Amino acid sequence: MDTNTSVAHNAPEEEQPKKYIRTFESDMATLQKGGVPDLTPFAGSSPAAVEAAARPSPAVEIPAPAQTPAPPTAPQTPVPKLEPLPRPEPPVAAPPPAKPNPAETYASDFSDRMKEAHASTLTVLAAEEDSAPRAPQKMEQKSAHTGLYVSVGVALLVAGAAGVYAAYVRYHANTAPVAIAPAVVAPIFVDEREQVSGTGSVLANAIEQSVTRPVQGVVRLLYLANATTTDNNVFLALNVSAPDILLRNVNAMGGMTGIINVNGAQSPFFILSVASYSDTFAGMLSWESTMPSSLAAFFPPYAHTTATTTATTTSTAKQKTAASGTSSPQPGFQDEVVSNHDVRVYRDASGRSVLLYGYWNQSTLIIARDGAAFSEIVQRLATSRAQN
Repeated sequence: MDTNTSVAHNAPEEEQPKKYIRTFESDMATLQKGGVPDLTPFAGSSPAAVEAAARPSPAVEIPAPAQTPAPPTAPQTPVPKLEPLPRPEPPVAAPPPAKPNPAETYASDFSDRMKEAHASTLTVLAAEEDSAPRAPQKMEQKSAHTGLYVSVGVALLVAGAAGVYAAYVRYHANTAPVAIAPAVVAPIFVDEREQVSGTGSVLANAIEQSVTRPVQGVVRLLYLANATTTDNNVFLALNVSAPDILLRNVNAMGGMTGIINVNGAQSPFFILSVASYSDTFAGMLSWESTMPSSLAAFFPPYAHTTATTTATTTSTAKQKTAASGTSSPQPGFQDEVVSNHDVRVYRDASGRSVLLYGYWNQSTLIIARDGAAFSEIVQRLATSRAQN
């Protein structure tokens, strides 16, 4: 059955004129078959009739007709061929704008910047970093008390460091080894002390140099660095050519070597602690022949005086010789008494004392320049013994 026509069922046997009803389905069917639907509306047709005709009729079972000759069909009006309407083309969506490639753009910009500025990679990167927008930093307002707190903190640190240093210095001073000065014991009271060194001629030169320096007082003690040892003595360290019997009886301890200043004249002296009076005295008597030359470095001969002084000294010596009934004095040792002590004095041709020696007691032997020096030493020995 053609979808473009509709036949009324249960109609009278008389043929009714067919109505052409155009529907969307019929148009679509016509288009699918390649035809063109007629878009001209029927005359006299109303929208209601068209709508009614468009509704599908209920299915009615029609009994099979008897075999009767089919009535002649009326000629159908040819349906005009409709030209197919041009199908509207779907709107073509505009392609989205091409997004720039950030990597490619940055690479090109980076290359251009390097070519323009003739800069290195690090320079360009630093410039890009500097040109990037930065978030504004909030400036912190410093408190008015910040400076005070900093000053107090610095002061506390300085005070702490000073306290630590003071404690360290005090601890170091308390724990450091104490250098104890050698307790050099002198048999007499001395005004000053001087350390000498060496042996033999070196030590003799040191004593001579000390004689040239003024004594601060009357007596200066000369001692060696190891003066506290039992085998040390300045007189023994000089290695003078004295008899062995004398040197064997000189004790290392208890003696003294020094410089004495009497009446403006400075000279060395020796105080020897001896073990035997008789042996040492015998040794001194045997040494008298060479003693002036052996001790010439410490008791040198006097220089030649002027004619007036020589005449006066000679006249005084002649008067003494006449009074004693002896001839003019000759250089050599002679017995004398100084400060109530027997001494042996070596005088030159002018009668001047070059050196003398004597005993303060049987264990103390004194060698000095003259009687004035001997008297001062004896007086100090007596004072020191009384204090002890």
